[in-house]
Amino acid sequence: MELMERGKVYKGLIGAFGACLLLAGCSSSQKPAALGPVGESATDSAAGSATVSATPTGTAASSSSSTGSASGSSPAAAAPRTVITSSAGLTYKATVPGDPDSAAALTAFENYRVILTAMSSKPDYSTNLGDYADGNPLTLADTYILTLKQNNEVMVGTTTETVTSSTLTMAASPLPLMTITVCKDATKYHEVFSYGKNKGKLAVSDITHPYPLTYTVHKSADGKWRVTSVHGESDKTC
Repeated sequence: MELMERGKVYKGLIGAFGACLLLAGCSSSQKPAALGPVGESATDSAAGSATVSATPTGTAASSSSSTGSASGSSPAAAAPRTVITSSAGLTYKATVPGDPDSAAALTAFENYRVILTAMSSKPDYSTNLGDYADGNPLTLADTYILTLKQNNEVMVGTTTETVTSSTLTMAASPLPLMTITVCKDATKYHEVFSYGKNKGKLAVSDITHPYPLTYTVHKSADGKWRVTSVHGESDKTC
């Protein structure tokens, strides 16, 4: 496929996964699936190699702040913490609320991004992604990696993804969900040919500005949080 033609379609896959899902915006949504356990272990080797800095953004509540079991009150929630992860070319930044459900949802989302970035740097598949994504995002990830492999292309460089907001809705129907907004800076993240006379040259032009993406993460019936939709707007800046 010629560069100009593929640039229009292929950035759809890159938007959410590599460089955005559409030049003017991308979306991938589906009804949340009630899944059982999927994939292998919950920790991918790429995720395991990440370095994480968890810094409280406020004063953590002491466990002694509970008024006691007799009163029936629950201990105060932990303070939010700042998380910075670097792995496989991805720098991920987020403020994680102290409640367990928010922390679990954002951890699943972080693992999804780390594993997918590592997949595109090889490129190769990871069955561990199924622990953190399902439905259309999982299908699009497989299509993305297959396209890279078939065209002898790979993602190189660095990308920075900063969570700018996260909203947890435990009462959502049919399953609890978190909506996550990310500012993605992929200006130093490039899709290049990995083989042949054009090896190392750009296969698709870069996106030249940071842009927003919105994800939803659902708590599946097996208790795991998984990414179930993504919408990117590469025509906007953040």
